[in-house]
Amino acid sequence: MADINYQDLIKQSLERARGARDKGDKGVAAKYYEQAAEFMLKFAGQSVSRESEEWRKSRALEYRDIAKKLRDGEVSDPAKFETEASPARKGASSELQQVVSGLIYNAPTTWDDIGGLDETKREIKLTLGMSLAQPPEGVRITPWTKILLFGPPGTGKTLLAAATSNAIRTQEGRGSVFFNVKISNILSKYFGESSKIVSELYGTARDASPSVIFLDEFESISQKRDNADTGAERRILSTLLSELDGLDTKGKLDLFVLTVAATNRPWDLDDAVLSRFEKMILVPLPDATAREQILHIHLGKRGYDSEVHYRKLADMTDGFSGRELERFCKQAIKGMIQEMNKDLPAVVDRGLEHARQYRIRVRALKAADFDAARKMITPLTTPKEMQEYIRWERELEV
Repeated sequence: MADINYQDLIKQSLERARGARDKGDKGVAAKYYEQAAEFMLKFAGQSVSRESEEWRKSRALEYRDIAKKLRDGEVSDPAKFETEASPARKGASSELQQVVSGLIYNAPTTWDDIGGLDETKREIKLTLGMSLAQPPEGVRITPWTKILLFGPPGTGKTLLAAATSNAIRTQEGRGSVFFNVKISNILSKYFGESSKIVSELYGTARDASPSVIFLDEFESISQKRDNADTGAERRILSTLLSELDGLDTKGKLDLFVLTVAATNRPWDLDDAVLSRFEKMILVPLPDATAREQILHIHLGKRGYDSEVHYRKLADMTDGFSGRELERFCKQAIKGMIQEMNKDLPAVVDRGLEHARQYRIRVRALKAADFDAARKMITPLTTPKEMQEYIRWERELEV
């Protein structure tokens, strides 16, 4: 299948958008600007440099902002259209905007890509429904816009957040903008500017509404405070708490910014931070049925046959997280491919073109492949540690 030429698609969408805009058809123009934004985000995924990726993501946000302003009737003078519709907020530096644009992730993940976790997915969907659906006449339902996912490492918290962003779709069919934020990275790379980045992140998310902000490794910024905290850390936490309180979105019913935070150590979080979350959801280790589903995603859905029934594979991976199950499958596949393609290293030695022309041979995966893979992986989370998460969840209900 030939690569999609996103540059041409973007150009065509913008030409149609500007043509409709000049004719005064703002609705059609907004539709094509939205389309240009979608293509630009996908084009960003093909970038060969970080600078190019961030620039393209920034342009995608600009096109979305243009579409929103068209629908809201905020663009007054067509001659100044591009300038008026720019998403840049007063006082926000281009450097901060570039950092935040780099946090946008074009997540293709859907609920079907996540094995098991049916109850967890149902809880998230219910939370979204309560926030987005129309309340009964005369009844006011306060939106739930802050969810904390907690549980062992590798259980699918990031996947759940990504699927949530795709579940929130507009009438035009686009998903929400997904900001994938690993807090420890921001702290280490931009420590002096971290609080400004948090403010810019939420400002950009409001401009791009609907949007989902995923805060990974949440405990790195929101642990119980002590005298060892630096002034910078306190400023960052103060800024984050203000944004979680959503002071800039109160009374604006057309804005929807969902914060999904994830932590492996919920008991270390500060009480003031925990109190901001309307919903806290345990993402547990997969049970046997969920492990079967995850194994099928990584094997059957990817075209591999197995001589071993998925139920038996689920039994031999008791205690594995979703991430460990993925590693288990990759290891078994690697062993099989290595056996079936002993000449592959020599082909690589002959150069790039020879490697590209080589077709890898495969066979059905056997018990020996899985046994060898199982010996190489030890579950990270012990049963005792899993009980700690269950205990903490029960204490929330007391």
